[in-house]
Amino acid sequence: MDQRDESKSLSADYGNSHSDFEVIPDNSENTMNLSENLEAAKEELKLWQSKLDKLDKEKSDLICEKLDVDEKKKQALQELTQLNKEQEHLQIEFQKAEKSFKARLSDKQAEGEKLKEQLLQLQHELQRNQNDCDRLRSKFKVKAVMPEKNIKFIKLEGIVPNDQEDEEFLKIKCCYQILPKVPFVLQNGEALITFEDEHVANTILKVPKHHINLDPGKIDVKVQPVKLDSARKFEVHVDICRKTVKVYQISDSLPEEQMRDKLEISFSKPSLGGGEVEHIEYDRSSGTALVTFVEKAVAQRVAEQKKYKILLTEETSCLVTVEPVKQYSVKKFQTFNAICKRTVLLTGIKDVLEEEELQDKLEIHFQKPSNHGGEVENLKYVPKDQKLTVYFGEDVEEE
Repeated sequence: MDQRDESKSLSADYGNSHSDFEVIPDNSENTMNLSENLEAAKEELKLWQSKLDKLDKEKSDLICEKLDVDEKKKQALQELTQLNKEQEHLQIEFQKAEKSFKARLSDKQAEGEKLKEQLLQLQHELQRNQNDCDRLRSKFKVKAVMPEKNIKFIKLEGIVPNDQEDEEFLKIKCCYQILPKVPFVLQNGEALITFEDEHVANTILKVPKHHINLDPGKIDVKVQPVKLDSARKFEVHVDICRKTVKVYQISDSLPEEQMRDKLEISFSKPSLGGGEVEHIEYDRSSGTALVTFVEKAVAQRVAEQKKYKILLTEETSCLVTVEPVKQYSVKKFQTFNAICKRTVLLTGIKDVLEEEELQDKLEIHFQKPSNHGGEVENLKYVPKDQKLTVYFGEDVEEE
């Protein structure tokens, strides 16, 4: 029971009114506690207010962020829509480009097939032209390589003193006449017959068909003139220098001027077969040189060695190739059709006898004057499944 209840009880018990006395309760402690509680409540209120402000700020920030995100989302949706439109446009353009590319590819493939056909035709034409070129080259070619011949000079026209010699006397002049040898292919069932007298050959040609008596039996052969390919005749003139030799395979181990000096010193040594050098033309890039001596006999002596020693240092040396300087020229080149005056071609010969026996029968027939024949110099028959190449010289005799 609190104080108020106690005061009420006292008044009831004693019948006294408040005017008689008044009991004043002591509230100082409660007042103090209330004040402390109020301060604590205020502090707590501030704390919650601070938290509330912080939450309001976070809420505002979140709202702003949400607005930003919404704006970005809106922009992203717009960009996505734009990209989808661009993708559709690009897809359409790609399909158009692909269709155009396929059409162009098809055209190019067709063009490639045509080019392949043209290339094949051109290759065939090139092969034909090469064959024609080879045939013509074989027909008209001139071999530059001359066969080695032992030449013996048996007569000296005259002696000229050295001080009176001019440029003509500094060269040895040679002339080779190249006489034609014309090939002729003799097929099976054919024969070539050469008479000693060309008049007999002309008479035989006037009778186109001859009856050859085989005893028993006979065969008919046809007579034709021998048609040869074009022949060539020319002269090869060779001038050999008597004072100069050409040097090959010169080492490039030394500088140009130093190597030139080594060449002059080496070719000037009589102990190596050389002699006094007049001048040297040296080409370092090709490794060659032209060495001209004062005396004519030195060049011939050096060229006969074929290999010559070059002294590079006191301890080292090298071998070079030497040969005489030659100048070639072709003169009096003539192309003409060869005519066989004493030889005729027999065709249509049947293979009924052995080769030697049939050849004897042919020779006997064409030797008889009664058959318009004459003395036979040579006869060659080619039996079945064979062929033979014969060559005619300038006098149109079989060789």
